[in-house]
Amino acid sequence: MSSRNVENRDELSSTNTHNTMTVLTDHYYRLASELPDERIEAVISLFKDLNSLDSKDDWVYALNRLVKGLITSRQSARFGFSMALVEVIRELINRDSDEYKEFTIASFLELVLLTTQVKASMKGKEERSVLFGRLFGLQILINSHMLFDSVLVAKEGEDILFKFVSSLVELSTLKSWLRETAIFTLCQFITQLNASELSANLKELVLSTILQSTNDQGLNLSTEGIAIYLSIPKEQRSTLAAAIKNPKANWKNGDPFSKGNLPILSKALKDVEVIEDEEENQKGKNSKQKGSWSPRLPFVWISIIESFNNQEEDDDEEVEESSKKRKKSSSSKSKKKKQTSDSISLQEFWKVVVDETLFSEKSSHERKFWGFELFGKFLESIDNHEQVEHVFTTNFMRCLINQSSQANRFLHKVATKSLELMVRVSKDNFLKAPVILAKLLNENNGGCWNFDLVTKSRTVDSLVSILNDVDSDKVKSEEVELVLYEIKDILLSTFNNALEGQEDDDENETHKKANDNILKWSLDKLLLLIRNSKQLMIARKPNSKANKLTIKPKFIEDILKLLIKLLFFNHTGHKNVSTNVRKLCQERLNSILSDVISIKRKDSSWSYFCIKYILKIEESDEYSNLVDFEGELLDIKKSTVKKIKSIHEESKSGRKEELGCFELLFSMVLLQLYCGDDESLAVIDDLKFCYDDFVKTKKSNGSDEEQASSSVVLTEIIMSFLSRKSSLLKKLSLIIWESFLCVSDSKGLTRVDEESLKLLLKVLVEKENKEGQQKLFDSVNDSDVEENDEDGDSGEDDEEEEEEEEEEEEEEEEEEDDEEGDQDEADDDDVAALDKETNLKLAQALGIPTSGSGEVKFDELSSDDEEASDMDDEEMMAMDDQLAKIFKERHDALANISSGSKRKAEVVEAKEQMIFFKSKILDLLDIFSKIQPQSELNLYIVEPIVVLIHLTMDKNLQSKAHKYLKTRLSKCLIDKDAFNQKEASAQQLFIDSKLKMLKEIQKRAAAKKPNQAHTLACNQACIILSKNIINVKAEEVDTIIDVYSESLKSWAKSPGNKIQASMFFDFINWLNSKRTGISLNKALSISARTLRSALKPEFKAAAEKRGITEVKAIKIENGVQAEAKTLN
Repeated sequence: MSSRNVENRDELSSTNTHNTMTVLTDHYYRLASELPDERIEAVISLFKDLNSLDSKDDWVYALNRLVKGLITSRQSARFGFSMALVEVIRELINRDSDEYKEFTIASFLELVLLTTQVKASMKGKEERSVLFGRLFGLQILINSHMLFDSVLVAKEGEDILFKFVSSLVELSTLKSWLRETAIFTLCQFITQLNASELSANLKELVLSTILQSTNDQGLNLSTEGIAIYLSIPKEQRSTLAAAIKNPKANWKNGDPFSKGNLPILSKALKDVEVIEDEEENQKGKNSKQKGSWSPRLPFVWISIIESFNNQEEDDDEEVEESSKKRKKSSSSKSKKKKQTSDSISLQEFWKVVVDETLFSEKSSHERKFWGFELFGKFLESIDNHEQVEHVFTTNFMRCLINQSSQANRFLHKVATKSLELMVRVSKDNFLKAPVILAKLLNENNGGCWNFDLVTKSRTVDSLVSILNDVDSDKVKSEEVELVLYEIKDILLSTFNNALEGQEDDDENETHKKANDNILKWSLDKLLLLIRNSKQLMIARKPNSKANKLTIKPKFIEDILKLLIKLLFFNHTGHKNVSTNVRKLCQERLNSILSDVISIKRKDSSWSYFCIKYILKIEESDEYSNLVDFEGELLDIKKSTVKKIKSIHEESKSGRKEELGCFELLFSMVLLQLYCGDDESLAVIDDLKFCYDDFVKTKKSNGSDEEQASSSVVLTEIIMSFLSRKSSLLKKLSLIIWESFLCVSDSKGLTRVDEESLKLLLKVLVEKENKEGQQKLFDSVNDSDVEENDEDGDSGEDDEEEEEEEEEEEEEEEEEEDDEEGDQDEADDDDVAALDKETNLKLAQALGIPTSGSGEVKFDELSSDDEEASDMDDEEMMAMDDQLAKIFKERHDALANISSGSKRKAEVVEAKEQMIFFKSKILDLLDIFSKIQPQSELNLYIVEPIVVLIHLTMDKNLQSKAHKYLKTRLSKCLIDKDAFNQKEASAQQLFIDSKLKMLKEIQKRAAAKKPNQAHTLACNQACIILSKNIINVKAEEVDTIIDVYSESLKSWAKSPGNKIQASMFFDFINWLNSKRTGISLNKALSISARTLRSALKPEFKAAAEKRGITEVKAIKIENGVQAEAKTLN
């Protein structure tokens, strides 16, 4: 009869005999639910009903029903019935009344064994359910903790523990597929027994019984035997093992991890027969054989990992005790050392048991899969990061690289999983990252420098940039700094080993050397390290909560020193890098400086540090300089170095910010001169002029014209930096613009003046084509003088000029195709003429006759000429040089002839360069408006921005310009007090110019083809100008209204007027908000507050929270962020 039929029969009988059973029956069905939450609710409900009824019949029925339910074939039912049984037997056995005296641990154990008897008539599935039911019944006693209750054990007798152990060991021997699970339960029992309050003698007797049973069953040298021995305290293993009667083959000293057991341990964990016993051969090996291979690791490995972690902790405690107690005798110390050395270390264990067994070349895929699983377990569980290196052995690295390199490998997924695990473990404990990185790159250990390339992963890159995800609140600066320097040392070691491993070549050779790829890779990773850790070096104030880490930038200095020595010097008597690597060193030097230029050093700028180190190396006899300065260049270098040093010394006495900008500029430009930049010479002269003008202005309070001239020159320098393809110079220009030019001087005047802004604004209004590029970069800037001579009459022709420009653009587009066709024909003619000329030169060189038209006459060649053409070796070499010269001249001539595709590429490049240049100019203007929001110069920017929005065809640039107009310029308001200090004529001149600008923008809106971006820009620009004019002179409101009125009349009368009605609506709305003093946002806020006050009480409390506004401000000074403060 099946277990399900037994349950149904008991339910029917109980329903007929006891009326309350109908209430309880539903709980038993719910205990077998697939949902864990429903099972838990069923246990709670069942126990609550049993306690409320408190009937012995109900308790007996529940006990029998739950025990019989353990032999069900449904796994979820076993879980539910087991949870309920734990609570039921605990309640019944702990009752003191005589009515429940029959319920004991022994009676429950007897009930379980009786219910789970195996009968001969049972089929395999039924037998399996019964045996697992017995295992669950025994597990219930462990979960209830009654076996470890000293009162209950004393009450029922100590024999109950021995009976439980014998039942569990006997169960483990019945079926091979049940042995591991049963022994796991036994190990749980041992662990809880060791932690219980039972007497030490009783514990020792129980453990002796367990080891005796293990020995009798022949499980000593098996995975289960290892787990049992490891569950026993280390100090008791040897004594208990020695007390075994009729001992079979066992572990040395009763400890599997005692030295000398390593070969046997390797075989046992491999699940092979360690020692063949004649008695066992007679009985057969069915009792020791397990079922088929399973991808799940045996549970013994968890015990092994815990054992190694405990061993490490014991060693640390011993070292700590020995350091505290220096007065102990040497014998005790030697005893401790001997005790520690008697155990197998993780390095020895992993090499023999895992690497040489599971990862050997002859191992099956199944065993290698176990090896990868074990690697993951050990990597995650090892607490000491220094021990991690022991799991990266040679065979493992070989398997890891082979299996992860190709997707069709059998173990590709688990190998890839191991790579991902390395990164995840390193993020959880970043101290493990350098250890893992060193092993992956160590070629002697099976690793390789191009590990990511071979495995098609980003493991090394993730490990190098591991500090990018560091939580500053949870780590220490010392630990972060330690990891940072270890990673740097690993990469530098890889670089130095590759450099020393190169074959000796001629230093003047420029071809690629053998290890150039390794050297380039190392430099790339050093750059990656800096980029992902530079935020850790930003100095924070002590009371700041933003970042508690303060990492010293010395590791960046070490990398810069390496690059400087490789780039500018040859190490005498040592191997040096090739020209290819030296070129990459220059790129990486500029990249690193670009990344760290915003990070301030304590003493000087980064570029000054580089120049100072270069000068230091130049004085050394160990290095020869690759950069030779002669004549005028040497004089420029010496004078520039002298200037830099004087600026540096002067900055110590005061004006550190201003002089620091000049120090940064001079040293950076000189560094570029070292790198071979010819344009740096002209920049140095300009910088000297600006610095001398700056010093003279400071000392003599010079005129504004002198100050203006230097600001214009600096602006030109900044623009030249922006136009070049160098991120370093672009960042340098932004720093100088923000830190020097946009900052007010000692008089309170901004160093940027109108002339400087005109240089920037001129870029915005140029066309985004080749013509605009040539006009901007190649032509002489004569237009600046012409702009100063403009009078009021020139504005009348603006509209006509704009219309002419549009017509010209259309004509250019129409004629572009015709010009390209004509140019292609001209190019073909040029190529034909060049080929004809080349043929003539070749004929003359070879002595072939030609006609007057240049045609080569091969028919006139005679046999005598052929015989005479025989030449010796010297004549052949001379002829070879002459022919090479002819072909080189043809190649150079062809390069000067522009083809159609080349012209198209030039057009695209010119457009992209102009768009990029304009975008950087917008960045400069945004910085200026941010630092000087009350400057009058902001209004000069309005009209060029409107022109740019209409002119550009690049959507991103148009959006960027409109955002700047809307979010930055619209918030700028002229300082009224500073404006009133000006003379009346100057005030009126300023207002007239801005009114004229207002009219010009409205004329532009009327003349240009309407589009949404341009329309919005015109509307906002007019509001910005009107707002600022009225702010400084309220009487001009009438004039502004008249301007809008004239535009309104023109719009109403002229059908061709392209002004949008929104321009007038925006102006009226702005006037309304100014007249009432209530802006649109304020009106909405008042409406919302009124609505919230009218809500019902139950909704009002939640709604009022939405009306609470909290504003916090953070002060940023010198790149340092202070703590946020609430503004009241």
